[in-house]
Amino acid sequence: YKNHKYEDYLIFKEENPGVPTTEMDTVLNSQSGPYIQTFYFEGSGIMIGFLHQEKSSESMAKTLDVLEETLGNDLYRTLFSLILTDRGVEFEKVDLFEFNKQTGTFRTNIFYCDAYQSSQKPHIENAHNYIRDIIPNEIDISNVTQDDLDLMFSHINSTPRKALNDKTPYEVFNFMMSSSDN
Repeated sequence: YKNHKYEDYLIFKEENPGVPTTEMDTVLNSQSGPYIQTFYFEGSGIMIGFLHQEKSSESMAKTLDVLEETLGNDLYRTLFSLILTDRGVEFEKVDLFEFNKQTGTFRTNIFYCDAYQSSQKPHIENAHNYIRDIIPNEIDISNVTQDDLDLMFSHINSTPRKALNDKTPYEVFNFMMSSSDN
């Protein structure tokens, strides 16, 4: 974790105050999977998730590969230039996340919370409560599809929040993205 610790994250944020943090985590109902990789975009309340059958850095980093290819460089860098996550085994291979596997170019600054300090990424931890309202821990998710997750996150992101002045995460995210175009 050299140069990728939480203290390094704090320094990076101080030096780059305009760069928003995207928090990344994993939700699971069974140690044997499947696994939901989640992303929370700072300030907007938006949370998205991707279904994985294995809990590995290779699998989780592939999501960034697909997102970078789908979104294009500019939008990808706007949304994923700074990621804060925990020290789970599925995120441990720094280079897989920081560099594009095809081109070798740098794409993402990734930092890791201190061990057992989930409070250092509180937004995503709290947002997981929305997932748990729909998929409690004891529910078997082995038959859940990506389409099911997309629908679930659509509902979650369409729910107005007091913390967002009764706006939905979609509304806030759209406003933030339109403001960043100026």
